[in-house]
Amino acid sequence: MTGTKKVIIVSVSVVVLGLGVYFLTKPDKNGKSVLRRKGKKYIDEGDVNLIPVFSAKQKVSLLYEAMNRYNGTDETLIFEALTGVSQQQFGLINKAFGLRNYNRILGYNTVGGSKLPLKTWLREELNDKDYNLLRKKFPIYL
Repeated sequence: MTGTKKVIIVSVSVVVLGLGVYFLTKPDKNGKSVLRRKGKKYIDEGDVNLIPVFSAKQKVSLLYEAMNRYNGTDETLIFEALTGVSQQQFGLINKAFGLRNYNRILGYNTVGGSKLPLKTWLREELNDKDYNLLRKKFPIYL
């Protein structure tokens, strides 16, 4: 191989490597590079605005955890779970919650209760002010 051929091969290799690095690190329309897309927890609907993934089951789990406590209801957790939830999403949460065993005397899931919907759980666990705040946000279901 002559010196000129070596220079051409090295030059082409450098250009190809440079282009590869450029395209792997080039940000897409959301500002993320191909190398930093692992663990993406958002739905990309073709807009630059990212929408968090909604899970009714996850919200139900949080609500149940907040209300099914021996040491009292965690009102903050209830409101955190319902922050950013739309009327339609609350309907999905309500459906996913279904009917769960609730003891009105003890105030949580124990033997001797009856199966009640989320609306009743929230009514029993929250004070009037907090419940009415949720009723204003979700009037169809509460």
